[in-house]
Amino acid sequence: MKRFLGLLALSGLLCFTVLHAQEKSTLSTYRVSPKPGKDSALKKALAEHVAKFHTGDWKWRVFSVISGSDEGSYQMNEGPNSWTTLEGRKDISEEHQRDYETNVMPLVEKSIPHAYLLLRREFSTDSVSNTFKKALLRNFYPKPGRGVRFMETLGTWKKVWEKLGMKVTVWSSFYSGEPRWVIAVRLQKGFVDLEQPMGKAIADTYDVIAGPGAYARFLDDLGLNIGRIDEDIIELLPELSSK
Repeated sequence: MKRFLGLLALSGLLCFTVLHAQEKSTLSTYRVSPKPGKDSALKKALAEHVAKFHTGDWKWRVFSVISGSDEGSYQMNEGPNSWTTLEGRKDISEEHQRDYETNVMPLVEKSIPHAYLLLRREFSTDSVSNTFKKALLRNFYPKPGRGVRFMETLGTWKKVWEKLGMKVTVWSSFYSGEPRWVIAVRLQKGFVDLEQPMGKAIADTYDVIAGPGAYARFLDDLGLNIGRIDEDIIELLPELSSK
């Protein structure tokens, strides 16, 4: 029975990958932190590099990480693209590599490894193409074998976000280090959107949709399903991003 369930889970993953092969659902992302005293120079180098080399399918959205363990770093998002588009990408030109290695890398203190994230449209309440000023990112790292249990709650969460008018995109990592789910709450007006506290409204709405006591049970289940949670805030930098 365990073997059957394992094969069934693998089959579901493969089917999901095939169904999304032609969709623009794959985001490429990584972060860099500037060396001390080199923040302004790194921003200038990134802006010039992006303007020269990142257009079309390879446009970059560049964000400043303004809280959390990576505070002060810059996050580069490319895409989303389809897997087929990524496979058909031509080799990065020598000029591109030389520009990055000569003008950007000497200013970088630390680079956070590249990752692929899959957009989960079935749980999201906003289009990935919509613009926003800031976003609250919450990274959920499931315990081994418990990611599906966490995923089962996201259908309810989508209804909560829709009812409260929240703009949220949901992502899952794909063979990029420790498995994780990323919940991005987009703030169209920036911090102004946080003037009205949402904690009680979220809990009450969850109970209305899923039944009395459901939110408390969700919090209890987090300890069973999730090993740890990381949070940070990112802010879009239009002056560094592709035009």
